[in-house]
Amino acid sequence: FKLCQELRLLAHVFDTAPSGDPAAVCDAIERFGEDVLNPAGQWLKVAGRHKTTVLQKAMEGCPKGGSILEIGTYCGYSALRMAMAAPNCRVVSLEVDPAHMVIARNMVAYAGMAHMIDIWTGHSKDVLPRLPKKYGGRQTFKICGVFMDQKGSRYHEDLSVMEQLGVLLPGAVVVADNVLKPGSPLFLWRLCKGG
Repeated sequence: FKLCQELRLLAHVFDTAPSGDPAAVCDAIERFGEDVLNPAGQWLKVAGRHKTTVLQKAMEGCPKGGSILEIGTYCGYSALRMAMAAPNCRVVSLEVDPAHMVIARNMVAYAGMAHMIDIWTGHSKDVLPRLPKKYGGRQTFKICGVFMDQKGSRYHEDLSVMEQLGVLLPGAVVVADNVLKPGSPLFLWRLCKGG
């Protein structure tokens, strides 16, 4: 069963973390990966521990007045971490897998953060162009921070779409995970060339 690990994760969080406490929910997610999966030779694909510190510091440095966009929600862990790091920002998160989206929405609701985090399902190439309309238009929907944690070969395309839409605030922070392994060579090339 494909979602067995994620359903076990959700059950673990419900059993071990108090509802309405996003920090405890995030800690329970990390403990599940470390205490349950790692001994069995498995891993949980969340930006945890050291990556969390980098992600939180980056989002704390975002310009004021925009939303944070996450592409690649998985179970909602990083959306929760970013919402805690930037409590005055809405986190808008995209997840291509509808089952993961349901798990993430449940995780976010259990943590008491559904008022700060929206999770949309669909491929980023389809959802990104529609986001401004969902949030009042291009003049009102602005992005102050981006966390890309989807397929690395999409990073450069998704960044281009955001630029074409004109939704990135000046000084917006962009964080991309796994740029070296498995890799996102076109995105890195673009950054190195100053694009």
